[in-house]
Amino acid sequence: MHTQPGQRRGPQRLPRNQQRERVLRLVGAADGAVDAAELAERMQLHVTTVRFHLDALCDLGAVARTRIKRDGVGRPRTGYVAVRDRLDYRNLAEILAMELGDTVAERAERAERVGRRWADRILAANDSATEGPVTAGGSGPDAGIDDCAGRIAGIFARMGFSAELAAMAPDDADAEDSHQRTILLHACPVYDLARAHPEVSCAMHLGVLRGLLNARNGAGGSAELKPFVEPEMCVAKVIGH
Repeated sequence: MHTQPGQRRGPQRLPRNQQRERVLRLVGAADGAVDAAELAERMQLHVTTVRFHLDALCDLGAVARTRIKRDGVGRPRTGYVAVRDRLDYRNLAEILAMELGDTVAERAERAERVGRRWADRILAANDSATEGPVTAGGSGPDAGIDDCAGRIAGIFARMGFSAELAAMAPDDADAEDSHQRTILLHACPVYDLARAHPEVSCAMHLGVLRGLLNARNGAGGSAELKPFVEPEMCVAKVIGH
């Protein structure tokens, strides 16, 4: 059917793969998290179509889900952020799962050691995480637990975990809990492996967590990682001295 003179054309529909690429570009260009409704409005597509592409991009690890708090009451909206600087180590982790040891305990111990060494490499390549004068043993001059937890959350976000530094409750400010911070990990870049071999995947990420906390410019202390406290969320805790 030809368009009659004077009749306005509707928005041109791109092929599906081009639509998905545009969704990824728009998510990547956003300053923060963006939701499906906003993307649908900008692309002049149905929100269901946009969600379909977002789900596919999440499965590929190019986009991660997060939460957008509402200004008023109500449940947070689902937002999406582009995964930048994501390290694609799935094949390596699968090999490690088979080669690290014959028992669960052996694999966990060695995987955590690998994670600590990985943390050293991450910090060496991340100037913002190591800026300022440092001293040995993880006691930089401004290495408060809040700043350190924020840096760790940022690094885990770039790794694809959709990390969120949880806010402290007002009652915790002067309590024992003031020396610990909680980081919510809303996604896992190696979800299938973590389910199949948590003694490797989760132990390795625990090693990264502890390595970052106890780096030369870190706050120092201990760290815990609780895998899958919800179907798609893990919880990390960093506890200062």
